[in-house]
Amino acid sequence: MESVKRIEVLLERYFEGETTLVEEKTLRDYFTGEDVAPHLEVYCGMFSAFAKAQQETLPTTIKIPSKKRNWSWIASVAATVIIAIGLFSQLNQNAGYEGTYENEEVAVLKAKQAFGVMSKMFNQSTAQLEVVSEFQNAPAPFITN
Repeated sequence: MESVKRIEVLLERYFEGETTLVEEKTLRDYFTGEDVAPHLEVYCGMFSAFAKAQQETLPTTIKIPSKKRNWSWIASVAATVIIAIGLFSQLNQNAGYEGTYENEEVAVLKAKQAFGVMSKMFNQSTAQLEVVSEFQNAPAPFITN
């Protein structure tokens, strides 16, 4: 009867994941044997399946394919990138100095015009912000404590 109590304790530890390999072998041997307590017979099928699964072996060896890089694919991508960089740099060299002025007075005049447009747009946006700030300074009538 004491061995049945020990098996019950081992079962509890087994289901909690606290048993050692030796204790699991003890459980497997007990449940695959013939002296199993009637109230523990429900576990016989489970442990006999574990024992059977442990004895199974794979009929063939598994061949793991070696990792072989496809260098032709990498070389073609690298060649494409080099060609694209070459074309891009060639196009940029031919672009020259577009958007520059040879006459200094014309350049100053165009810069003043650009700054004038930017100033006008900035003043319009700050006027809109002043309206928003007035809403923030207004008393809030719907605030309740």
